[in-house]
Amino acid sequence: MYEFIDMIRQYPDILQKVGVFGFSLYILAFTCLQTGKVCGNSALYTGLVVCAASCVLISLASAFNLAAFLIQSSYVLIGVFGLARRFAKWRSDRAAARASPFPRRVVNSGL
Repeated sequence: MYEFIDMIRQYPDILQKVGVFGFSLYILAFTCLQTGKVCGNSALYTGLVVCAASCVLISLASAFNLAAFLIQSSYVLIGVFGLARRFAKWRSDRAAARASPFPRRVVNSGL
């Protein structure tokens, strides 16, 4: 593992670009949220935040910062947990719909 990190550190320009890309994803996600393009509870928003945090985490290989590491890793862990929870609910809803003799009507809340 340390060999891989040492290899990555040889390319600080690439690491910086990955970090800037992560920043761009954060801004894109937040802009979409504030303009109403996505819901803060959506898988798309969560996925964008997880990708952004992952990119920033990768960029920390060149200049480690403990506070930034803790923030970004928390975003990744909580986001992945939320996505896994959403996926499990989706699977159970699908299984319940298939098992039901009556078709369920899904109401879209518009969010």
